Amino acid sequence: MTGPRTSIGMRINRRVLFLALAVAGVMWGSPAQSPPASLSEQTDSAAAHHLSLKTRKEIFEKVWQEIRDHYYDSSFNGVNWDDVRTRYRPLVDATKNDQAFYTLMSQMTGELHDAHTRFNSPEQWKNFKRQQGVSSGISVDDVDGKTVITGVRRDSSAAYAGVESGMVILSIDGKPIAERIAEVERNKAKSSSDRATRMFSYSRIFAGPPDSEMRLALERADGSRFEVTLKRQIYSAAPDVATDVLPSGSGYIRFDGFQPAITKGFRQALERFRNTPGLVIDLRRNGGGDLGVLLPIAGFFFDKKTLFAKDKTRSGKPLSQFAGLFRLPLELYVGKPGDQIYSGPVVILMSARSASSSEVFAAGMQDSQRAKIVGSQSCGCVLGIAKPRVMRGGGVLEMSEVLWFSPKGRKLEGTGIVPDETISSTLSDLQQRHDPAIAAAEKTLLQMTASDRRASNRL
Repeated sequence: MTGPRTSIGMRINRRVLFLALAVAGVMWGSPAQSPPASLSEQTDSAAAHHLSLKTRKEIFEKVWQEIRDHYYDSSFNGVNWDDVRTRYRPLVDATKNDQAFYTLMSQMTGELHDAHTRFNSPEQWKNFKRQQGVSSGISVDDVDGKTVITGVRRDSSAAYAGVESGMVILSIDGKPIAERIAEVERNKAKSSSDRATRMFSYSRIFAGPPDSEMRLALERADGSRFEVTLKRQIYSAAPDVATDVLPSGSGYIRFDGFQPAITKGFRQALERFRNTPGLVIDLRRNGGGDLGVLLPIAGFFFDKKTLFAKDKTRSGKPLSQFAGLFRLPLELYVGKPGDQIYSGPVVILMSARSASSSEVFAAGMQDSQRAKIVGSQSCGCVLGIAKPRVMRGGGVLEMSEVLWFSPKGRKLEGTGIVPDETISSTLSDLQQRHDPAIAAAEKTLLQMTASDRRASNRL
């Protein structure tokens, strides 16, 4: 599943991972989205000429053919793929430099309305592999019908300028934010879901190269307004594990990607919370990661072999290789006697930014009745990339070859995870630093514990 990058290692989607990690979706130069400039702007730029027109045409044909032959859906999500080739071939002839060509290839793969299928420029792929992104330091989401800042990096220009969560964005670089959203969404193909489309839109709106600036008009909680100029900087997008003990005594674990670097930290956290009355796992900004990380983590919650996920390929047969790691069966199991670390009640927090591997994990825990889901509907960006296809010049095609299902057969792409209890933060919550999802999770854990006790007493 490597998002909106995931590699369910599954490259389920480290791509959706980057989109979810991108503060305000500002991962310019990452494989999570297209470069910020329009095709015409890129064409008129002074970008270096590295690929000959002949080579660009050969790459175009290779990309088109790889998708034709290996894309998971033989109907191409209802897109006439032959027509795409006819329309884009003359556009390739008209490209004047590499960047214009890479932008065009990104637009072409976007025709499939799929958050996992994309074409990366060499620079985007390099930044992705380095787990780096460019951000102005803010997270942005739709809240109460407005574009609202939902997070601020402590070490960012936004934090130094006094920007806070709960502030409403009125305009960017002098243009009303509603106009910018409409403008981008008119010119951008829809993605796996409306939620993914909006995340990609924000990525594009706030994107820009390192050291560039953007001017925001903001509204505070008291209604006063001010303008601020923010500088985009390069940040690490490597995930880590954060823990806490909640007022109820339950444990809390948050991590933003199923990447190898978090495996040790997650296991240590789980060992620490082994005897707590409940556990909250916060995946609200987890964009996915590696299957080779997801499966062992899931296994820590089961004391016997348990069906955890299903998948489907175009041929109907298992893939001989997946993300370069192992043969991918059509049914995936986790758990065995002696491996369970945590046996208590679990609540998983989800949001529209929960994508790819995090959705597979939540679906497996939900269907097995091992956890309750609290929060809002997830991204619905749940496809698998078997391997990146490196092209001449260093561009990389990532393409969906696997469709994922929950243990009970629920298709996850497009729909995602529907919570057992839907809770969304309001503008007032953000301004008052109140997290209603955690409060609801603690209440749910208490109910689950009481239910378990009643069941034990009946025995």
